[in-house]
Amino acid sequence: MLFYWPLGKILSIGFAGDWFNRITTHRIAGIFWFTIWQAALSAAICLLFGIPGAYVLYHRRFRGQKFIRSLITVPFMLPTIVVAIGFTAFKKLPFISSLLFGSSNTSIIICANVFMNYSLVVRIVGGVWTTFDSGIEDAAALDGAGRFRTLISVTLPQLAQSVASAGALIFLYCAANFGLVLVLGGATTKTIETEIYLSTTQYLDLSKAAGLVLIQTLLTVIAYIIAQRLSKGPVGFFTSTSLEPKVHVDRRDAPAVIITTFFIGSLIVLPLCAVLFKSFQVGSSIGMSNYANLGSHGARDVLSISVGQAAINTVRNAIITTILSIGIGIVSSYLLSRKKQKSKSRFFQHGMDILFQMPVGVSSVVLGFGYLISFNSDLFPLRSSWLVTPLAQSLLCIPLIIRMVYPAINSIDSDLLESAQTESASPSQIWWQIEAPIIRGTILIATGYATIIAIGEFGAANFLAYGDQGTLPTVLYQLISRPGAQNYGMAMASSALLITVALLIVSVTHFFERKNTV
Repeated sequence: MLFYWPLGKILSIGFAGDWFNRITTHRIAGIFWFTIWQAALSAAICLLFGIPGAYVLYHRRFRGQKFIRSLITVPFMLPTIVVAIGFTAFKKLPFISSLLFGSSNTSIIICANVFMNYSLVVRIVGGVWTTFDSGIEDAAALDGAGRFRTLISVTLPQLAQSVASAGALIFLYCAANFGLVLVLGGATTKTIETEIYLSTTQYLDLSKAAGLVLIQTLLTVIAYIIAQRLSKGPVGFFTSTSLEPKVHVDRRDAPAVIITTFFIGSLIVLPLCAVLFKSFQVGSSIGMSNYANLGSHGARDVLSISVGQAAINTVRNAIITTILSIGIGIVSSYLLSRKKQKSKSRFFQHGMDILFQMPVGVSSVVLGFGYLISFNSDLFPLRSSWLVTPLAQSLLCIPLIIRMVYPAINSIDSDLLESAQTESASPSQIWWQIEAPIIRGTILIATGYATIIAIGEFGAANFLAYGDQGTLPTVLYQLISRPGAQNYGMAMASSALLITVALLIVSVTHFFERKNTV
C-alpha cells in the first residue's frame, strides 16, 4: 500500500490528461535515449573493469585485500548527492577535467555512475567466483591453456549468469539515478528521472510525469525479466565463502592487478581524496574553518536548520528505516525462497519478486510526490508527520535487503531442511533454529548497508523532509546549489564526514562478512 497506492494515485491523475502526446515529442525521445545509453555504457564500463577486479579481490589472495574490498564498497553506500559533490571537487583537480571529462557533462555523469556501481560487479561476480572448483582451471593449465584463454573459454561461461545479474542491476541504478544528474548535468543534460522531477515540481505537469513514470516502470520490468532469464538462480548482491584456500597473486596475474590498481586509484581513491582535501581548504590555505561552520546556517542563512540538526534528523530516520526495511526484507525473502513445484506457483513467485523490486527502478521523486498527494487526508495524515520520510526511504531499501538475504536463504542446503521436516520440526522452528543462525552474518551486513543508504537517500527526502525536518542530503543540496565559499566549504566538510562514516560502517559489515559461512 505504501508504494503502489501513491504510485497509482499519481498515475491516475496524470493519465486523466493528455499524457500520450506529452511524452511523444522529439525532446522526450532524446531524454529517453540518453537515459538508456548512458546507463548501458556505465554498466558496460563497470563490467569491463569489474571482472578483473573480481578476479584479483576474490579469486586471489594478497595482503590488504579485505581493506580494499571495504574501500571500493564505500562509493555504492554514499549518498548520491555526496558523490555529485565529490565529483565537482574531483573535476577541479589539475589535468583531471581535460583528461577525463573535457567540456561534456555526460562524461562526468558516466564516471560518477561507474564510481558508485563498480563494487556491485566485484561483489556479485567475485562472490560466485569464490565457489568455483579450482581443479577445472588447473586442468585447463595442464592442457596448455594460458590464463587469458582459460578466462575466455572456461571461466567466463561459468560467470555469465552473475555478469548478467550485475549488469542488469547497474543498468537500473544508473537509469534511475537522480542526485548525480541533477547536480552534475546542469540545465541541459537530463534523464527520465530529472525530467519527472522538473515536471512535478516546476511545471506541475502530472500528465507528462505519469507518462514518464510508465516508461521508467516498463524499463524496470524488462531489465529485471532479462536478468532472471539469463540467471537461473536469484539475482543477488552477496558474497559466498570459498571452502578452498585461495592462491596468492603471481606474475601471471600482472595484467589484472595493473588494471584493477589503476582503476581503483584513479576513479575511486582520487575522488574520495579530493573531497577530503577540499574539506580542509579555506581559500588558499588549510584549516578547520569549514568544519567549525557546520554549526551555523551557512552564508546569508541559506539553511533553515544547522548541519548538526539535520544530522540528528537523519540518524533518527535511518534507525526507523533500517528496522522497517530489515524486518520486511527478511519476511519477503523468506516467502520468496519457499520452493514452488507447480508452474503456476513459480510464475506467481517470480511475479512477486518483480513487485518487490519495483522501487529500484521507479523514481524516488515520484514516490515522494505521490506521498504528498496521497497521504494528506484525515484517515492517513502522513504528509504532516516526520514519519513519512523514513517510511518512504524504507521502501527504497527493501529491494537491496531482499537481494542480499534472498540468495543467502536460497543457498542453504535443502537436505538439512528436509531432515528437520522429517523430524517433525515446524516451519517456525526450522527458521529460528536452522535458517536464521546460518544467515545471521548476511542479516548483519544487510543492516549496515540499509543504515548507510537510509542516511544518504535524497530523492524522496527532497520532497518530504522540509522545514526543521531536513536531512543531511537535502541540506547538502541547498549548500552546493548556493554560491559562496563558506557554503561550498561546509558542503565539502559534511561530505567528508559522511565518507568517513560510510567507510566505518562498511568496515564493520565486512568484519561480520568474514564470519558469514553462507
